[in-house]
This record gives sequence, C-alpha cells and structure tokens, in this order.
Amino acid sequence: MTATGTSEGVQRMLADMREGVLQGRVPARIFNDQEIFDLERDKLFSTAWCFLAHESEIPKNGDYVVRYIANNSIIVVRDEHGNINANLNMCRHRGNMMCKSEMGNASHFRCSYHGWVYKNSGELIGVPYFKEGYEGQLDKKQWGMIKIRIDTYAGLIFGTLDPQAPSLDEYLGGFQFYLDIYLRQGAGGSEVHGPPDHWVAETDWKICAENFSGDGYHTPVAHQFGFHLGYFPSSGATHSEGWAVHIPDKGHGIGLGHTPGMPPFFGYPDELVEQMRGSLSAEQIEVFSKTRTAVGSVFPNLSFLIQPFSLVPGEPGVRFCTMRLWHPIGPGRMEMWSWCLVPKDASDEYKEAAYKAYTLTFGQAGTFEQDDFENWTRVTKAAGATAVRDVDFPYVMGLERPRLADFPGPGYAVSPYVTDTNFRNLWSTWLDYLTREA
Repeated sequence: MTATGTSEGVQRMLADMREGVLQGRVPARIFNDQEIFDLERDKLFSTAWCFLAHESEIPKNGDYVVRYIANNSIIVVRDEHGNINANLNMCRHRGNMMCKSEMGNASHFRCSYHGWVYKNSGELIGVPYFKEGYEGQLDKKQWGMIKIRIDTYAGLIFGTLDPQAPSLDEYLGGFQFYLDIYLRQGAGGSEVHGPPDHWVAETDWKICAENFSGDGYHTPVAHQFGFHLGYFPSSGATHSEGWAVHIPDKGHGIGLGHTPGMPPFFGYPDELVEQMRGSLSAEQIEVFSKTRTAVGSVFPNLSFLIQPFSLVPGEPGVRFCTMRLWHPIGPGRMEMWSWCLVPKDASDEYKEAAYKAYTLTFGQAGTFEQDDFENWTRVTKAAGATAVRDVDFPYVMGLERPRLADFPGPGYAVSPYVTDTNFRNLWSTWLDYLTREA
C-alpha cells in the first residue's frame, strides 16, 4: 500500500484506519492534510468516475461548460452533430489553455498563443503557416485535443481519467435506483434551472460529501430555527425516522427521512405525482412516496438533496432539489458548484417556487448553506491543527444495527436514518482507493 512520496506517518495512519473504520474510528487528520490531498489527486480522482455536467446545461449544438477532474481542466461540449464530447482544455501545440470562459457557445476553439484551431469536437483543423512552417507535413489527425472518457446516466455526464475503469453502470452499482428520486421527477426527467452558484470555500470536500451521505443528525441542531419557525413541514420529534442506505464497497449513500402521517409525495403538484407513478418502478414508489427528505452522495464528490420547504412559515411546503459538486483544490480548500434541479415537465410557476426555496436555503447565500459552511470551515481548521494529528473521531452510531431484510431497494439499508452506517462504508471505500497499488 506504500505510495511514493508518502511519509511513514501517513502510511501508518491509513494502515491503522482499516481496522479503525470497522470499530467506528476515523482519523481527524484526513480532513486537512497535504499528503492526503496529494494521494486523493493521484489515486482517487485519477481513477473514479467524476461528475462533469448535466446535459441540460448544454442543450444546443456548440454549448459548452468548463469543469475539472482533479487538477485537469476539461471542456464539456455538444458538437455540431449533437454529440457530447469532453476534451482536455489544452492546446496540443504548447499546452496553452484553449477556453477561458466557464460556459458559452462556440463552433471552434482557437489557441490564443500560436493560433491552432480545433472543431468543438476536438479535431485539429487549422494550423498557421501550415505550408511555410510545417511544409504541409504535420498530420493533423494525430494532434487533436485529448479526449476524456465519458458516460451518462439520466442526464448526468460523468468522466474518468482511467481507461481501465469499470463501466459507469457497474461503478454506480445499483445506486441508480435512488438517483431517480432526483433525476426522474416527472416523465421528462429533471433539468437545471439557471446557471450554477460557484464559489471557493475553506472547507475539506470530504466533510461535505459525508454530510450529504445522510447526516440527519445535525439538522435539529445546526438548522433548528427551521423547525422553530415552521419552515419544515415536520417536527424535530420524528426527525430521526426513516432509512439509511448505502451500496457496499462503492461509497454511495443516501438518507431517506420519513415523517409519519405526511401525505405521499408531499410538496409535489398532483400532475407530477401522476407522472412519477408512471415513470418509477413499484419499488421506487413504495420508498419515495414515504420519503420527506432525500440526502445522498455519489462517491466521491457529487451530492443531492430533496426537501419540502415552506416559503411562508407554517404553510404547506414546496419540494426543491439541489445538486452540488465538492471539487478539492487544496488541503482543506475546495471549489463549490451548486445547481437547482427542477422537473422538466413542471409548470413555470412550480419551477420558480422550487428555485426560490432552493435559493433561500441552499443557494450561495442560503440560510442553511451558511449554517453548514460555518460549521464545516471550523471542522476543517481544527483538523489541520498539530495537536489533532493523532486524534480520531467516533463513527459508532448504529455499529450493531441490523440490516433490514425486507427493504424494497438495493443496497444495505438500516433504520432509523440517523446513523453512521453510510459513513463507515464511505470511509472504507475512500481507503480502498488511497491504499490500492497504482
């Protein structure tokens, strides 16, 4: 498991963590450490399937967005034939960045250094002084932009840097069942509503991914005003009820909060509920109709939340859905992208209400977002302190909790949903990536 450039101290910590996770212990140091960040870049993000974009962000031919896998800038573009391409944002001539805008529309990309020109599909078609300088001998087919392997699920575009990685379908390993609560909100599926919020946070990405793997434990404390003022159509007394599910050895996890007595599919318009009854399986309807809150993460760093929220305290809530990407850019530092997802076939009135609920709660300046990042930033700072380097955090909640034998969905399910069960699977998977041979 040794890795070139990794100190004996970190190697020993990771070796001890193997048994520690099984016993419910995780070292604090992993949440803010340069060596861990380097290992994640080289051994996790270089081999996992990573989220790049939603297809609805690039609806027209020529539309593009610029995203990242680890420290690699990638142009995700719909070409002139409607196909989706992902290419390194780099000219093959001398390595200059091709595209400097985060999003836009272009039929071609031209390097600002020596002027090489590529189709938006990545094919090299223009070279200045082709006859005079290269004497017409440069084989343009060999010098196109470098392609990134991609695949999609229900509108989500993923990419991987590893040509030997398993298929995306195998990687998700059955978690598609739960992704559908976010991605099939109606017969037409989901789409982004407006551009993403995008900012930099002094927070380790793993704290966020863990929280969105089903941390219902923090809600009655960190967001208690939501209960007291009537923004949640539920109470703290029953908040812990529901289910926690993860896909063993894959790292994906979801918390499904349930409020007794809440009407099925509460917060959705009736016409969308009818559509979902036709587009979802009987097993999905059994689970999702009883779900109040669905907070889940696709390993390693893509998360979702669906939650009914009362725009006017005390009145019936509207369902909003947020999708978020926690992109690490340094130890204890990350770039954050946050989108509002809406049902494609919903009315404009519902889409605006859902977007307003998202903005008030989990937009860049949302009240709940502020609550979380205030805590996450302080956790990150503490984890980087010298006196904390050998400290473990407890992950013992639900350690002996039995697996539900009759849960309708795939994966390992337990109840109630306030538990550390999903997190232990998350850290075991993370450890597998960091300790595997290159």
